[in-house]
Amino acid sequence: MDREPVDTPTPAKTRKKRIPIESLESEIKSLRAQLQAASVPGGLVHNSSGGDALGGVPITRGQHESPASLPPSSSLLRAPDALPARQPPVYGQTQVAPGSNSPLSVFSPVTSSLKRKRTHFEVEPVGTPDVVAMGLISMNDAESYFGTFFQGCHQYVPVFDPHFDSLQGIRSRSGILFSTICAAGCRIHAGADSNSWRMLNFHIKRVLNAVMGTPASSSLETIQALLVRACYTSERSLLVTVATRLAIELGLPKAYEKVSARCISRSNETGPETGEDDVSLLRKTRTWLHLLNLGHILHVDAGDLLTFKFRGDVRRCRILLENALSTDLDLHLISQVELNAMRASTYSALANAWNQSDDEIMEVIEDAKIDIDVWFNDWLRIFERSSSQKRWLALHLRIQQCWADTMVLCRAVRLSGVENVDAMSPTQKDILLMAKKALEKHLHIIIEEPRDYLSNLRFAMDFVWAKCAFCFLLLLKLSMLLPEENEQTRRKLVEHGQILLSELRSAGGNGNGTQSTTGRVYLQLLQTGLEKFSRTVLHENLSQGEAPLTGTNTPRQGTGASMGSGQHNELESFVPEQFVFEWDFPGLTLFSSPTTEAGWLDDFLKSALIGGEEFFGFGWNSADVSEQSTTI
Repeated sequence: MDREPVDTPTPAKTRKKRIPIESLESEIKSLRAQLQAASVPGGLVHNSSGGDALGGVPITRGQHESPASLPPSSSLLRAPDALPARQPPVYGQTQVAPGSNSPLSVFSPVTSSLKRKRTHFEVEPVGTPDVVAMGLISMNDAESYFGTFFQGCHQYVPVFDPHFDSLQGIRSRSGILFSTICAAGCRIHAGADSNSWRMLNFHIKRVLNAVMGTPASSSLETIQALLVRACYTSERSLLVTVATRLAIELGLPKAYEKVSARCISRSNETGPETGEDDVSLLRKTRTWLHLLNLGHILHVDAGDLLTFKFRGDVRRCRILLENALSTDLDLHLISQVELNAMRASTYSALANAWNQSDDEIMEVIEDAKIDIDVWFNDWLRIFERSSSQKRWLALHLRIQQCWADTMVLCRAVRLSGVENVDAMSPTQKDILLMAKKALEKHLHIIIEEPRDYLSNLRFAMDFVWAKCAFCFLLLLKLSMLLPEENEQTRRKLVEHGQILLSELRSAGGNGNGTQSTTGRVYLQLLQTGLEKFSRTVLHENLSQGEAPLTGTNTPRQGTGASMGSGQHNELESFVPEQFVFEWDFPGLTLFSSPTTEAGWLDDFLKSALIGGEEFFGFGWNSADVSEQSTTI
């Protein structure tokens, strides 16, 4: 029987499995070169194939000063066939680069024998447990506040999906967003004077300020928390700006592009194809569009600078409604985006027409009104065939149409630089009459039964309260400056004003501890303006059976029989600072009396800046008003 040959090792085969001393010397030289290259900014050494030469582990200057600090060669080397082609870094051992016999050392970033060089400063990670985990409120209270928010507040922050943003879902994703929503709901449920709201408000300020200081820890939910907060604070412009910058860093504009492209590509397909990626992209898209919408609102109505705008026709964003995941609130959001982008374009056109004639300015107005009417009719048809909440959406659509018309007309009058109605041209007076008709239409819409708009105003953002108060105050002033009605019409206006005040008291809480600071301020403005109109135009005191809204009696002046000739200027000089310094609403500085031209601004500045005995006839000091402002 033949014996099988035995493969005895030969010196040549043994040499193939050994690593020559020359290779080890070459490796030591290579390590020295890598240590020198580690001083270059970036701290990573890349090999010729484009990957990290040290397996993706950064080597910083000061970690390894010389090859003498390396472990012994017996613990650094492994046979080339001992590792697969691609393995994660094994600390304290050696990996071999694919396709070569040269071992690459992988170092542990932290060892007991080596010290990491410390910098003088470091970013402190911010822990953001939610308000329930911190013990600030109970879980039952959190559920109540969360539910209150989604009864109406979410309509003014249309970035949430009721099928996705449940209480547990939001709480698991972001303690900041969950806490901010609970705080907003507490403001409505318990009131701005409650200890719960004050405690939550203080906590939210601390957390959001810390998050804005460390943007690396931000997420989509952080941006949404900033947007919720911006609805109910005077620092809204700053919060929207910070949220916009974070959104750009997180790539939210790209999400809009992706969703639009997918809607176009799927338009010819049968049946929706959606997944988790589509849900995430649509959430980002909603947030980005709401940011753009707020940016345009603050540009047109608060005087902020416009940093982002749509390129091309804004109506292209309607393609998002083709997405199978779109909701009724998406209809509301996109319609508002279109309107405010269009208003910003009109604002720019009017600003460029400052030196043009009345006829040319009237052409700009007519073009703007045509655009607003087309927008209104388009979306009314869309709501009729697409939405189960078409009544609510159509109501807001009508109110927004009146607001847009009024602002275009008032800005056109401001453009002339003439505020004395007696000195205006016939065209300018016609523009004011058009604005007055738009304001009358606005008032009739919001007080008509069943008055759903006013009853839900307790959920509204500060901007909506400001619009509601301004529109009625401007209507009062124009009714006095353009006296074309008889006494019966003016008395009817006073009756409608009392209805408005009554409904707003019910919505705001009537000062019993559940009323927000914002509601209290604007209710007082409305009440004071209505009393001044009654004394000036009807020559009678408007009796108020309700308790004072601010705890301070509104000063009463004499009856019509005892009024002096200067009493006619009482309403003309009533220019609340909220519509001058906080919001850029034109129209309330109009006047008709020659004496008012020289005196109203002096009285205004004296009360606002010096801090007179009364603040615009309220019985408030300037310090009292500043204490009521809400900041982040």
